[in-house]
Amino acid sequence: MRLLIPLLSVAFLLGLSNNAFSQRFKFSGFVMDKSDGTPLPGAAITVFPGTYGDVTKPDGSFTISLNQDAQFAVASYLGMGSDTFQISSLTDGAVLYHVFKLNAITRNMDAVVVSASRYGQPVRESTVSMQTLTVRQLENRNTVNIKAAMELVPGLTVLDEQPQIRGGSGFSFGVGSRVATIVDGLPLLTGDAGRTEWSFIPTESIGRVEVLQGASSVLYGSSALSGTINFLTRLPSDSMSTTVKTYLGSYRSPQNRNAKWWNGAFAPMAGISFLHGGSKGSDGFLMGGMVNYDHGFIGPYAPDSSLPFAVDNVDNADVAERTGRFNFSYRKRAQRFTFGLGGNVMAGHNNFSLVWGNGGDRIYRAYPGSLTTNDFLMFYIDPSVAYDNLNGIKYHIRTRFYFTDNNNSNGQANQALTSMMDANATGMLGNSGANFSAGLFAMQTDSRAELYASGGSPDNQSKNRAVYLQIDRRFFDQLILQVGGRVEYYQINSEGSDIKPVFRGGLNYEPFKGTNIRASFGQGYRYPTITEKFINTSAGGITVFPNPDVQPESSNAAEIGLRQGMKIGKWLGYFDVAAFQQRYYNTIEYIFAAWKPGASGFKFVNTGNSQIKGLEATVMAEGSVWRKLKSTLFASWTMINPQTRQPNRIIGVTEPEDGFIPEQLTYLNTSTDTTNYQLKYRFRHLLKADAEFRIASFMAGIGYRYYSFMENIDDAFYDFDMQSNPNYPDGIIQYRQEHPNGTTVWDVRLGYEIQKWTITLVVNNVANLEYSLRPMKIEAPGSFSLQVIWKH
Repeated sequence: MRLLIPLLSVAFLLGLSNNAFSQRFKFSGFVMDKSDGTPLPGAAITVFPGTYGDVTKPDGSFTISLNQDAQFAVASYLGMGSDTFQISSLTDGAVLYHVFKLNAITRNMDAVVVSASRYGQPVRESTVSMQTLTVRQLENRNTVNIKAAMELVPGLTVLDEQPQIRGGSGFSFGVGSRVATIVDGLPLLTGDAGRTEWSFIPTESIGRVEVLQGASSVLYGSSALSGTINFLTRLPSDSMSTTVKTYLGSYRSPQNRNAKWWNGAFAPMAGISFLHGGSKGSDGFLMGGMVNYDHGFIGPYAPDSSLPFAVDNVDNADVAERTGRFNFSYRKRAQRFTFGLGGNVMAGHNNFSLVWGNGGDRIYRAYPGSLTTNDFLMFYIDPSVAYDNLNGIKYHIRTRFYFTDNNNSNGQANQALTSMMDANATGMLGNSGANFSAGLFAMQTDSRAELYASGGSPDNQSKNRAVYLQIDRRFFDQLILQVGGRVEYYQINSEGSDIKPVFRGGLNYEPFKGTNIRASFGQGYRYPTITEKFINTSAGGITVFPNPDVQPESSNAAEIGLRQGMKIGKWLGYFDVAAFQQRYYNTIEYIFAAWKPGASGFKFVNTGNSQIKGLEATVMAEGSVWRKLKSTLFASWTMINPQTRQPNRIIGVTEPEDGFIPEQLTYLNTSTDTTNYQLKYRFRHLLKADAEFRIASFMAGIGYRYYSFMENIDDAFYDFDMQSNPNYPDGIIQYRQEHPNGTTVWDVRLGYEIQKWTITLVVNNVANLEYSLRPMKIEAPGSFSLQVIWKH
């Protein structure tokens, strides 16, 4: 702490003082992808004669001091064509502004990313494994909810709304994410539960998605134990543009016809979205929105009067999801300042199903009492200001006010307001040649919910403060070294607090052109959420118990990787392989047991230390298959060995009814399969592949995913079956016995472009496979949709 704050302060003061010696001619602007307006951080701006210039910031902006003899400037970016701007005669006090728009050549081969360092750098120069998704990849698949696009990322799976990266977490109904979800540099996890609301992410406005694999708490704080997903929204182009997308589709009837719960042939889904905006002078704006209806594939429960708990009836219409969202962004440039204001608001109705009715004819129905409907409202407002001095240092203050209001059918409404600020400086440390990113972060959540009243009051508050610094230095044009540190302070209510320093370091070495070797080590830290400590609720006869004594968890991740560029004939591509190890300490997991006399259910508890070792290989290639037939090919394989390091650790003690002996709980007696001490709820093998072919205006694509058998789950799920207890759903043992070989899912898409129109047919789960990724939760059956996009 003593070191980081002075360094940050010195960086600000140096940048401000250097302005007094700036030259008199200023040239500023942006560099973006011409096809979709995506900003290009790390693009080179070179001024001739003299060949001096700048590199664009994370938002694609640049500012250069021009010499009197400057004649023209060139913007260049690897994998894209360059753009030239003629500089007219300069007079004292001249201010020039220009937007460079570049056309993609081989954009996917070496994308520029900002997530690993907060400033632009080619992905091949990153010290950690990173993956990117582009606008085209989102549009081609009719991505309505951004969660569906996450299945394109190597090593990433979403279980019950919770993202897993390389097996870094199990499942806990989406609570307490170990992956940080970031939108435009600020967290978008709910402040009380640490949960990603995927449908709230403004898909129509997203310009690029960057996924950082491995502990990244130094830059992104608590929750970034196993990785970060950074969603970057688009910038307004220099002319007005409009995109409108509409789609219509349906779920297919289940293979087991007796499991179909809806009437008629179709279970429809439909929606419309738009994005409109541009720039005029120093002002730029974008606004977007969507309206969506989804009939749903999980139906209401069938009421059962024999159950010992009361069940409210839910009809078919109640399970349909109806959502509306509107978002906007405004930017105002004034001298060296850029002022911004953004916002996003969403309202609607959805549902959450805890477990299936049974593993047979009610596999697409919820168990009685376990389905909760929800009417919700959520919004955030993002004021920001950036200051760019003429010596390459940029100061950025981002703020966000994030509000959620959920009115659940079980009578347990909850509201939360999260306020946050990130004050950040990026640039070069004097003449050292070292780039830095330093900042101060503060966040506070005020929550009100009766289901958290076990803490003594329905009103709870969490506080997070942090200071961070990361430095990158290039040596001999071939070696990049990166070191960083962060100090976290966390407190919930007034009952104790925690201070935790975390560190990271990495290197990237390019011994030959096109060959990059990387190595990294990073630490992560996550403080329990308000939900994990204080939740107390019940659904379908299953109780969720509070645990105010649950402690923070931490991690470290080490990786070594090789990325090899390839050019074979008309094909360009790369091969990437990484070996990694992640260790987790004081792991928080969701454990089912008899925590109270006469009541069994789940509780968040610390289960000890664990370790995940693995390998990941990725191949991508673009080229010509035959004459004008072009193709993009992608494949990845992630293999992990997830193990507990403390199988005998006592993680809790049951409190059974009178006459029964309390049981000490360990990994060994709460697992269904303890072979090699495998962790619960992990896929040891995850394979993904995608091939897209284009000729003239036609496109065809095919996607493939394979999830290996989930070897170990909580033994409590087997107890549901073996006890024949009418209070609990059944069918898990039979289902797992009938599906011991993993799951393979195929998707296809066909598209046609004509002038401003693009028409795409998307068929997901082509085989209409009935499959489950987590216990007692069925995934979507086959579906089809017709998408139409109009761009102007």
